[in-house]
Amino acid sequence: MTDPITDPRVRSAPLDATLSEAGVLSLVLDRPDALNALTDGLAAGIEAALESVDDSRVRCVVLSGAGERAFSAGADVSVFEGLDPVEGTSWTVFERLAEFPRPTVASIDGACLGAGLELALACDIRLATDRSMFGQPEIRLGFVPGAGGIQRLQRLVGAGRAKELVYRGHRIDAETADRWGLVNRAVPTDAFDAEVDAVVTDIAEGPPVGLEAAKRVFDRGADASLTAGLLMESQAFGRLLTTEDVAEGVAAFQEDRDPEFKGE
Repeated sequence: MTDPITDPRVRSAPLDATLSEAGVLSLVLDRPDALNALTDGLAAGIEAALESVDDSRVRCVVLSGAGERAFSAGADVSVFEGLDPVEGTSWTVFERLAEFPRPTVASIDGACLGAGLELALACDIRLATDRSMFGQPEIRLGFVPGAGGIQRLQRLVGAGRAKELVYRGHRIDAETADRWGLVNRAVPTDAFDAEVDAVVTDIAEGPPVGLEAAKRVFDRGADASLTAGLLMESQAFGRLLTTEDVAEGVAAFQEDRDPEFKGE
């Protein structure tokens, strides 16, 4: 059973946003005829869904695109009209997604290009069908990625590969994206739903407090020194020792049963 996210900003956007009893927040970009291209309204809808949902009820976020052709083929070209030449895009959805306290999964089937790839890059985990394709084609329009398509991309696949994607503006297939580490893995289309479900279920059944702590240490430690990162990790470990979820996890292990984490 799922409940729709009823925030007016979400309901007015081409976005299907629901929260399941298991705590899975599903955000489906719903512009299949336009290859789920991002508009101001869609970007605002995603951000509103993340802002309005009760974090304590969410275990995992899954972002996907409607239809079988695209996760998102990028930004709708109409959004480029009237942009401030100094500030560029005013969209903050990418940061809001990256900073969401629960794990996020991009479920990618089809084209994942431009701003669509930047959305996926803002997620913690990326899973793709073997028919998907990836790229940052902005250079072919005369400009550059502006929402993570350079910074997040190079941190994920390395500067050399990121520069080739950005400088050439070409596309790579799912096999290459898998080999480069752009996606966690690419799987056959007929096995994709089961793969996504398995990953999401594992996360949703995990300890919310522990997962939030792990995400925080990953993100804050990424740009810190090794010494500082190790200190963050050690402190997070220590704080979690006092939680009821750790007590439940240890008890379940000793009793040879599955734990029932409550996020406490």
